[in-house]
Amino acid sequence: MSGFIVRHYRYNPEQDEVPYNQDVEVDDEFRNRMVLDVLEHLKTRDATLVFRRSCREGVCGSDGLNINGRNGLGCITRIADALGRKDVLEIRPLPGMPVIRDLVVDQSLYFKQYERVQPWLINDTPDPAIERLQNHFQ
Repeated sequence: MSGFIVRHYRYNPEQDEVPYNQDVEVDDEFRNRMVLDVLEHLKTRDATLVFRRSCREGVCGSDGLNINGRNGLGCITRIADALGRKDVLEIRPLPGMPVIRDLVVDQSLYFKQYERVQPWLINDTPDPAIERLQNHFQ
C-alpha cells in the first residue's frame, strides 16, 4: 500500500499512565480529503478512537485540532495542505487545554471565559410576541 502515515495522539486516563502517539498507514486516496475524513476512517478501524465532530461546515468549531503543528478545524483542513511535502500527518489535541481522552479536550474554562466577555448582541427591549425582525435600513 502506498500512502502516508497518520500519527495521532492517544490517551485514555482509565487505562493509560501516559499519552502516546499511534501511527497508522493510510492510502493515498485520502490526500485530497479533509482531516476529519481520515479520522472517521481510522474510527472504522479502531472504534476506541475518540474525537469531536458536528457540523462539517467549519462553523461550530467542535473539531478543533492541532494538525502538523498548526491549530485548525478538521472538517475544513485538507490533508494535502497540512502534509505539504511530508508523509506524516500528526494530529494532536488543541494545546493549552486538559485532555479528556484522545483528541477531546476539556473546553469548560474556554466557555466560562466566553460567557464573561459576552460576544453577542444584547437587546434591552422586551421580546416581541412573534419574532424580532432585523431591519438593516433603519
